[in-house]
Amino acid sequence: MKWIQKYTGFLRNLRAVHGLYNLFHRKGLRHNKHLYPYYGIQRSVYRSISASFFAGKGAKKPWLDNFTGTRDIENHPLFSHFPDAVEQQLLQWNRQGYLIWENFLDAETVDAINQDIEDLMGKNAVDFNYTGRKIFNTYRQSAVVRKVIKEKRLLELLSFILDKPVVPFQTIHFLKGSEQQPHSDAIHMSTFPQGYMIAAWFALEDIGPEQGPLSYFPGSQQLPYLTNADYDNDSNCWRVDGEANAKYEQKIAQLLAENNFPKMTFTAKKGDLLIWHGNLIHGGEPMLRREATRKSMVAHYYAKDVICYHEISERPAIFDTDLIGEIDNGFYKGDSDILDIPKF
Repeated sequence: MKWIQKYTGFLRNLRAVHGLYNLFHRKGLRHNKHLYPYYGIQRSVYRSISASFFAGKGAKKPWLDNFTGTRDIENHPLFSHFPDAVEQQLLQWNRQGYLIWENFLDAETVDAINQDIEDLMGKNAVDFNYTGRKIFNTYRQSAVVRKVIKEKRLLELLSFILDKPVVPFQTIHFLKGSEQQPHSDAIHMSTFPQGYMIAAWFALEDIGPEQGPLSYFPGSQQLPYLTNADYDNDSNCWRVDGEANAKYEQKIAQLLAENNFPKMTFTAKKGDLLIWHGNLIHGGEPMLRREATRKSMVAHYYAKDVICYHEISERPAIFDTDLIGEIDNGFYKGDSDILDIPKF
C-alpha cells in the first residue's frame, strides 16, 4: 500500500483504476450502499461520485450550522459535559467555525505517541506519502494513537457538534510544518448532506511562529461549499484532472482576497486540541527555521449515515470497518474504557 501513497503518475487519475481499487476495498464502501437509494442515487458504490449527482436534492445541515439560540444549545443533554471554556466556544461555533480545548492530552500520552511514531519510522513500518510531509493512518500500527482518536470526551464533543455519532476516517501525522496552501477539507472529504465531516488537530509539542504553525480563517466555514464545478476543473469521463488541487487552491486564494476574514495562527502548547468545521479554510504557515519540527496529528471524522466521498477526485470514501466496529461495539479492544456515544 505504501507505493500507492507515494505514486504521483498518470495512473493516479484514471477512473478505471479508481474503480478497480474500489472493488478491491469493497468492504469499506458498505456505508454508502443503503444511502444511495435513500437519496435517489442510481449508481454503483464502486463508481465515481461527485456533487453533481446531488444537484437539486435538499437535505438538512448540522444543527449548529443553522441559527441556533443560546438556550437551545445550553439545554442539550451533553452541553454540561464539557469544560466551561469549551462550552463558551460551542456557543460561538456558528460564527467562528472552530474551538480550542487546551491541555486535552497529557504529556505522558503525547510522549507515547511521539515515541511510537519514531519507532515505526525507524522500522520502516510507516512512511511519508508523496508530499514528503504527511504520514497517513498510524492508528493501524500505534495502539496509543488508536486509543486517542476514539477517546470518549472527543467523540462526545464531535457528536454534539454534528448532532450525529461520528466515526474516525483517517489520521495524518506531521513531523514538520505542512506549509500547505489555504484550503477547506470539504473538497477532499465531502458529504451529502453537506457539513458532516469534522477535524481534530493535536499539538504533539509546543509550536511557535518559526515552526510553520497552523493558520485558519474564522467565519470562512460560512462560505458556500465549493465543488468541482466552481473552478477550472478539467476532469472528463475517463480521468480526473491531475491539476485540480492547484486550481482549487487558486480559487480559495481568490475567495480570501474578496472577503475580509481574519487570519489566526495557532501557536499551540503540547497537548492542545483544535477542532475545526469541515468547511473552515486553513493551511500551514511557512517554516522560518527549516530544521525545526512541528510534531502534530490531525484526525478526520465523518458522521454516520451520510454519503461520504472525495469531491476533488470524485471517489467514494473507503472506511476502516474494523475501526468503526470497535466504536459500534462500545469499547476499545483490550481496554476497559466504555464508550458512551449518544444516538441523537
